[in-house]
Amino acid sequence: MSIYKDIKIDYTWSKDVFLDASKATYEFELKHSPKRFLGWFFIALVQFGVVGALKKDAYGLLLIATILVIYWYAFRWPIRRFIISKTYDASSTKNHHFNMLANTDGISVDGTLIAWSKITEIISLENSFLLYYESSFLFIPKSAFTGNDEKDRFTHLAKKSVESYKKDT
Repeated sequence: MSIYKDIKIDYTWSKDVFLDASKATYEFELKHSPKRFLGWFFIALVQFGVVGALKKDAYGLLLIATILVIYWYAFRWPIRRFIISKTYDASSTKNHHFNMLANTDGISVDGTLIAWSKITEIISLENSFLLYYESSFLFIPKSAFTGNDEKDRFTHLAKKSVESYKKDT
């Protein structure tokens, strides 16, 4: 089978796919953003606040610090998922079925060609690809390929066609 044969990519923009895309992009951006240091600083301050609250009997500060830590570790994604779900419910693209073809020219999304030269970066995540172009990105779940052979052909074509291809672990 030739690498130059069109690679078919099909998936429905369901709520689960939308949430997966949101979580994948959020985690990737947070992991690779300088803002992550702000989060670490925030956690350090909260921990110092706990120690200070215990030493000074400042239970109000201890309560606030405890709530912030619980939010950060337990409720950050569930709250975000709730808000994102509302966005999906109001979206005009919900349950849209994407038909894509990838070849040496680029990726055709519902008949519109995105040339490889327009794609600035491709990130391969565990279960998806993020393709950044212009001021947007395209999310492609790896389950959208008909099999591992198609996914491998797409990976090979993407690495060959786009200068910045990264695999994020």
